[in-house]
Amino acid sequence: MIDQHDDTITKQLHVAATTATRRLERRLAPLGVNTSQFFFILKLHDNPGLLQDQLVRQDTLHQSNVNREIAKLAKLGLVDKQPATADRRKYTLALTPAGEALYPQIKAALAAQEADLAASLTGTGVTPAALVAALRQLGR
Repeated sequence: MIDQHDDTITKQLHVAATTATRRLERRLAPLGVNTSQFFFILKLHDNPGLLQDQLVRQDTLHQSNVNREIAKLAKLGLVDKQPATADRRKYTLALTPAGEALYPQIKAALAAQEADLAASLTGTGVTPAALVAALRQLGR
């Protein structure tokens, strides 16, 4: 079957994102987290005590997705979720010791992913930095 849209930016972005996400899922699976969850481990490692609603505002994530994934991570024992002292309707988030122990493993999985993605650009004339710059521009 011929797809007349194979050469569109939209189609190729979709294919590339799907492929990269599947590869990352395989890397993260042995760690017990997925591509919807690893981001929160990274964010909370770098920002202990972050309020849950700050995750939504900072990264334009949907509130229900954040709530669901944080609840899963808390159930796995990776994230501690406590009512905020200033406003009991909000929640303060922090990694547990198990979450902190998982952080370097996630970073290693991401480093391997980045290396593979960079290697796939070999021979295209596109550098990883140029690709990231173009993707940032498209994301605006």
